[in-house]
Amino acid sequence: DAALRSGDITLIHGPPGTGKTRTLVEVVRQRVLRGERVLCAAPSNTAVDNLGIRLGAAGVRAVRLGHPARVAPALAALTLDAQVNADGATKLAREWRDRARALRKSAAGRYGQEAKDLWQEARALDRDAAREIQNAERAILERADVILATCVGCDHPLLGDRIFDAAIIDEATQAPDPLLFIPLARAKVAVLAGDQHQLGPVVIGGPAVDATLGSTVFERLANERLAGVMLEQQHRMHEQIMTFPSRSMYEGKLRAAPQVAKHQLADLGVAPDPLRPGPLWLIDTAGKDWLEQRTDFDPGGSLNNIPTFQFDPSTFNTGNAERVAAEARRLLSRGLAPTDIAIIAAYSAQAHRLRELLKDERAAGLEIGTVDGFQGREKEAVIVDLVRSNEHGEIGFLANTRRMNVALTRAKRFLLVVADSATLGDHPYYAQFLVYISEIDAHGSAWSDEAPPLP
Repeated sequence: DAALRSGDITLIHGPPGTGKTRTLVEVVRQRVLRGERVLCAAPSNTAVDNLGIRLGAAGVRAVRLGHPARVAPALAALTLDAQVNADGATKLAREWRDRARALRKSAAGRYGQEAKDLWQEARALDRDAAREIQNAERAILERADVILATCVGCDHPLLGDRIFDAAIIDEATQAPDPLLFIPLARAKVAVLAGDQHQLGPVVIGGPAVDATLGSTVFERLANERLAGVMLEQQHRMHEQIMTFPSRSMYEGKLRAAPQVAKHQLADLGVAPDPLRPGPLWLIDTAGKDWLEQRTDFDPGGSLNNIPTFQFDPSTFNTGNAERVAAEARRLLSRGLAPTDIAIIAAYSAQAHRLRELLKDERAAGLEIGTVDGFQGREKEAVIVDLVRSNEHGEIGFLANTRRMNVALTRAKRFLLVVADSATLGDHPYYAQFLVYISEIDAHGSAWSDEAPPLP
């Protein structure tokens, strides 16, 4: 309702699992029913396609701008190219292009004035065909109730100086200001949806660049308490998995929908694990001397939100990797499908080692990656490997709690964290996490067992 009554800009704060995109789809649907023309945008093709697929399921027809090769197959029929090809008005243009090709082929074997005349006729047919197709493109866009595009794609020349009744922008917290201003400039009002407590925009540069482009319009408006709404009921996580993110990031406001509050792996027919009985479990590696290691090559540089290690995988932990692999196999031995499991490693070097250790399991559908590949996604069970273990309590970019918030909110029914409490415990965020883990008695030591598969 707030997004439909909005003034210039309305914010929708969408914590993990709260149905942010589903809410946007309903906002778009209601605006279309009121006769409005709506521009839907997001920073990435993936986010645009996700919104487009949801709109299609809700019965909202749209036109997807962008190169067909970058559009999800499920939306291929909605691309401007596909709709132009299906438009009867372009049949003549296609005939002209076929005729032009035939003329050029004929001209290749001729000389003098005859060849010149053939080439001129072919060029004239090509111009007429291009004009006919452009007219069809403009007509399709003019008729469309909803246009889907990336933020950059909103500057498409075929849109001219068109102003929409509303711009609906998903993942607005991942859009640097210059990108966000493109769709904003094309609408009378705007609805921005995002979560400033998850990953921000990818910005490569030094501190000065981080200070300017690392902050987003959404964050600044949220800090100024601009009118908006926070979605508080989440439909993903068991309440024990939800509680720590809720306390640490969302002022304790999140609540679990009844259908997910108590759901667990057993509901899927997965065998119980007496050593990891709850939906949330910490394997503490303190004292195991599984110390982190670094590769020699380090080009330096500063990256906002995507740390240097992703371009130079430099931090890994062999002991952790072997334990995480064992935990994954233990989950599989309980009867959970590989496609229902994800492993999120804090460092890409660690993810690489885990992929090597779990080749067969990956081939069967188990996913392994870093945080950046999992925002907006979910799995029945997630193993998070925090990797860092050293004698000095150095945690590097793990101090970026937004990244950790994403990692800890991907699991639906079971979350297993492998971490060294001695290394992480001096940081306030992780100290709070350890207190919560103790509060619900959801921890075990890596000393206690070797995580063998269950019989």
